[in-house]
Amino acid sequence: MQIYLLVDVGQTGTRVRITQGPGGHVDDAVAGVRAAEDPERHLARVVTDALRRHGSPVDQVAAGLSGLQGTRGHPRALLDEWSAFGPRRVVLADDAVTAYLAAIGDRPGVVVSVGTGVVALATGARGGWARVDGWGPLLGDSGGAYWIGRAGLESALRAFDGRGAAAALLEAATEAFGDPALLAGTLQRDPDRVARIAGFARQVLALAERGDPDAGRITADAAGHLAGAVVTAATRAGCDGETVTASWSGSVLAASPALLTAFESALDPRCRLVPPAASPLDGARLLIDLPAAHPLTALTSEAST
Repeated sequence: MQIYLLVDVGQTGTRVRITQGPGGHVDDAVAGVRAAEDPERHLARVVTDALRRHGSPVDQVAAGLSGLQGTRGHPRALLDEWSAFGPRRVVLADDAVTAYLAAIGDRPGVVVSVGTGVVALATGARGGWARVDGWGPLLGDSGGAYWIGRAGLESALRAFDGRGAAAALLEAATEAFGDPALLAGTLQRDPDRVARIAGFARQVLALAERGDPDAGRITADAAGHLAGAVVTAATRAGCDGETVTASWSGSVLAASPALLTAFESALDPRCRLVPPAASPLDGARLLIDLPAAHPLTALTSEAST
């Protein structure tokens, strides 16, 4: 019986699963990778801690990592680092890959991962693939939780200045962060500012659900960005035919009917939106068995003894 250690490294949180045989597993959650942190060093620390707690050897480690941004990882160095704990194989990929596999498996289509950041990943029937956005909070991730939270806080501060009428967003920002006059400086000094700003997306989306027009505008704009990323990725990957399977990953869309409805409405009519079949940790498990000829192996790296 193979024992797998599976990891989903995100910016808001990192999830770990150790399988215990057919249908059995132990899950854990720890802090996510910070914006300035090397995602593989974060993974090394998380997996080492998990292996020590588990006590017994594991056979394979598979992980999807936020922060790789479509590049290959360095599994050989990690395999050597964990040699005392027994893994014989390490498989790494961008977390967009594990999200894709979790949502629609290895069939052609497009999946948009919406968490703190945003990545749309697509594969075509003829072997093409495309990755859109995922450029981080400073330069991209349009429509994700950070983008939504930042837009909500910007509107709140405009209202504080008297340049807008976003009263509900200003009230929500004051409740979450305190005196608006101190907000910018407080966040600039906070090493967890990306996560804190992304966390404000919950208040923005909740206000959109209640019909607040300012929050509703931000939500609609976010949905447009997400739909645009999906269509662009599908086109670049060569997703031909009358219907393109599309899905999503991440809690942001799942937790907001307003955003999900707006996203579906903004999609190209040829996209058939289906709910994700499983979680990113399940996608990490599927990564282990990804066929060598699959287009997503271009974003996957592995090492074995």
